[in-house]
Amino acid sequence: MPAAHAMDMALQDEYDAKFITYWFDEGRHTTFCLVSAPSSDLISTIHAKAHGKIPNDVVEVDQTEVMPFMGRIAAIPTADQQDGAAVDRALRTIMFTDLVGYTSMMNRLGDDRAFAMLRGHNSVVRDELTKFAGREVKHAGDGIMASFDDADQAVQAAVNISAGIAVIAVPGIDERLSIRMTSGEPLEEGGVLFGSVVNLASRLCDLAESGEILLSDDCVKELGARVVELESIGEVTIRGFNEPVKVSRILA
Repeated sequence: MPAAHAMDMALQDEYDAKFITYWFDEGRHTTFCLVSAPSSDLISTIHAKAHGKIPNDVVEVDQTEVMPFMGRIAAIPTADQQDGAAVDRALRTIMFTDLVGYTSMMNRLGDDRAFAMLRGHNSVVRDELTKFAGREVKHAGDGIMASFDDADQAVQAAVNISAGIAVIAVPGIDERLSIRMTSGEPLEEGGVLFGSVVNLASRLCDLAESGEILLSDDCVKELGARVVELESIGEVTIRGFNEPVKVSRILA
């Protein structure tokens, strides 16, 4: 892959394009390139002329969205290319946190106390993202979406986040945190960056009860040395997905 990327770069000035970086997954035999070019057809033309490997799909993305999902938009260091070191693969684990019943909490506690709980949630989540190399992609109301290069680190962060939220929970209020995680590649179906991966993680909220951490089967398969105990929920029907999805929960 480094050789093919170098061939692309050798032609980029001729076509007023820039081959910024790439991600390669040897196990899945997939490659994702980040390119700045006047058109998608031009990217295919350069690939064909440089090395003959035509892209399966070319999708326009916002470069500002790529960074939080992927963790870098810089070129791969030359040293990595020369010494054969493993190239950063594109697969990421996506995490959603959600303060279950936050609207009800606001009604019962009042805005000030509920906002204090939300600020506490944000602080706990962001601290664990820093510890476990996660990146905040989006903050949406009563939850945070984050991206991890490593599923094991994502799970460790999730366990710590759940424990941290339990510590700051308001006495007598049973609303707690649910966390959902999925793993996948940047472009699957629909031509949206991490579209199906994000949709699945988001819609697992329909299953997650207060205090639960749910993982899709794709995420479970990415785990290495198990530091948590899992319980299979089985195959479940998820709105918007044609096939049932295997889901597991982390046991406390």
